[in-house]
Amino acid sequence: MSSVGRTMTFRAAATAILALLLLEFSSASSLAQTPAASPDFRQLLQQLAEFSPDPCLPANGNQKTGPSVDIESDLFDEATDVVTQALNVMSAGAKSPRDRAEEGLKRLEEMSAETNSAWPKENRFHFEILDLPPTLVVQLGVRSQATFVVFAIPEEEKGKPNHAWRMVGSYEESGDHDTYPSSLGLFSLHRGPSGNARFLAKSIFSGCAGSLGVSYDALEWSAKGSGELDPIIKQDGAFGLDDKVADFPQIGKLHTSEPLVTLPYCWFSSIDTWDNPSLCAVDTYDLAGDEVRFRSRTYNRPDLVPIAKGIEYAQQRDYAAVIGYCASDEVAHKLVRELPPDIYPDDLRVTRTGDGKEHVEVGDPTAYSFDVERHADRWVIVGFSME
Repeated sequence: MSSVGRTMTFRAAATAILALLLLEFSSASSLAQTPAASPDFRQLLQQLAEFSPDPCLPANGNQKTGPSVDIESDLFDEATDVVTQALNVMSAGAKSPRDRAEEGLKRLEEMSAETNSAWPKENRFHFEILDLPPTLVVQLGVRSQATFVVFAIPEEEKGKPNHAWRMVGSYEESGDHDTYPSSLGLFSLHRGPSGNARFLAKSIFSGCAGSLGVSYDALEWSAKGSGELDPIIKQDGAFGLDDKVADFPQIGKLHTSEPLVTLPYCWFSSIDTWDNPSLCAVDTYDLAGDEVRFRSRTYNRPDLVPIAKGIEYAQQRDYAAVIGYCASDEVAHKLVRELPPDIYPDDLRVTRTGDGKEHVEVGDPTAYSFDVERHADRWVIVGFSME
């Protein structure tokens, strides 16, 4: 073979090798730019499809009833991985982090629409995104369970500069929760002088019957160092089946758009006469500074609060706590000594006896009697007797 032939053969081989390398690079780049949904996600959807769309709804045909928390938890983990991959892709179109996350989640939503087509739309996999630069808070839901996941870029990873998105927190890590809420709401909050992103998660817990539980979790993200997602507000409570109970109105509205945040809730106490919490409150927090401050608590029935609290702490034999709701040591000691461990109110009757004075009877027939008075800006127990 001539030298010219050998040169042409060499060039042809080199060209072929280069083309192959470019093809492999292009394929790898394409895969990196469009992370595919994990096949495990579809398998989990197929497992969920064997259940009724809601644990509280009767099964249709061969559907299973009851909880499926383990499957849902795995499904949320898979969705979290998809979002993480999507956020770390630098596409040629320079899409925003929110758009990249939304693309990945929409593919999962479409997969659920296909796999869980027999379910109502609201029970299939769905999502919402709260864009709080430099964070993304993603709400995920399926069947009757919901959660949220927080994504951000910490400044450092193992002591080295970091530029990658990762999960920095979730509903499960935000508090002492042993189950997923049945519904969830995410709200952006006022940022302090530091400019750190803040948000509130309102979680509602419900069974197949009865009252509702509520939990407010406010969190703040700082990217400094390895990053920190800190709780800044935590409040648990309940809501009854009826928000128009005679003489026990719910109080306050959820307000999150200004530095002063208000959180309404109720709670079960020893003066409830049925499956509905009688006492309600609204808490106000000031978010104007970098340090969140509790401002005030307003009650729907401040006259009955000392009775409920006095009974609660007397049953625990906690004199130091009981005295805070009584006008004298004598009344506090009597409550601690004489109150039984269980009280069944059955009925509650309040009689006005003067300006800022009331006589309260608990039980049917009357078993316990309390006299309360307003002293300055609060009500206290001034008398107690047992039938």
